Amino acid sequence: MKLFFALDLSPIARNALSEYVPKVQTKLDRQGLKWVSAEKWHVTLVFLGDEDVEAVRELAAQALTGAKEVRLRVGSIDSFPDHKRPGVLWLGVESVKGDLNALYEALSTVLPGDREGFVPHITLGRMKPASTKLGHRLRDFMHSGAKPEDIEWTVESVTLFNTKPDGDYEVVAEFPLQR
Repeated sequence: MKLFFALDLSPIARNALSEYVPKVQTKLDRQGLKWVSAEKWHVTLVFLGDEDVEAVRELAAQALTGAKEVRLRVGSIDSFPDHKRPGVLWLGVESVKGDLNALYEALSTVLPGDREGFVPHITLGRMKPASTKLGHRLRDFMHSGAKPEDIEWTVESVTLFNTKPDGDYEVVAEFPLQR
């Protein structure tokens, strides 16, 4: 199992992004760029990899005791590893209410290990290998100021997902957050 903790999008946020992303695709699409389907959009908190599900459930329940719900807002488009040769296109996500970083910190304690810096985002597409041509298009798009309208939603639970061999995600557990 390839486990990870994530925050799901509300149906309203997913629908709003479904209207915005085709505009991004029109401007940035190129051969080799694989777009993530709308049903797979989420905000990853912590990737765990191949771990025992029951142990992770118990540790997560303890780590999230008292954790509060958060209200999130979608921000601007960006990329990893950089703008010159992007390999991943994503939309930033920020807290409007509550503390998204606190959820990340709590879940980072579930299993020991090095954690890279937390950059909350929704992955839109992946390009392998990274592309300078896509980088030029991305910079033009970013400078155009085109960004989603105010897309906000309240996250009421953390989800433990498993990535199946076919690339689909399955929900393994849900951890409700306090109001």
